Amino acid sequence: MDVKINYVAVFVAALAMFLFGWAWYMTFGTIWMTYTGMTMEMAEKMSGLDIAKSYGGSFVAYLILFYCLSLVNHAFQVKDIKGGAMSGFWSWLGFTATALFVSYSYQGKAFGLFLIDGGYWLIGMVVGGMILAKMQKKETPST
Repeated sequence: MDVKINYVAVFVAALAMFLFGWAWYMTFGTIWMTYTGMTMEMAEKMSGLDIAKSYGGSFVAYLILFYCLSLVNHAFQVKDIKGGAMSGFWSWLGFTATALFVSYSYQGKAFGLFLIDGGYWLIGMVVGGMILAKMQKKETPST
């Protein structure tokens, strides 16, 4: 299988999700903190190393996510932005939303937390899928 991965697109999609996360959790942060039991005092006590590991680890995870979504887009021959959005949506629904729901259910987490975190992943993956589709490398015809 000759897969043409656009690594710039993977990086752009990861960066978009990272920046979107900042805006999303700035918007829903107070509610999210209530659901998770996190307090401002706890957040302020985090060391610079803890924050760097969280942010750096998240960004690496997003790179892996969008690399894999590029493979999915290739396998399903996604050719346009609508296809990229659908790829992101179905990947979110089948893998991310289900995993979050099961984990949160067994942990006794509030459904509102699922809506906040799940909504973040939904929008991030749909937008990321669209970026990957828009920036995909064109296949060269075989002769």
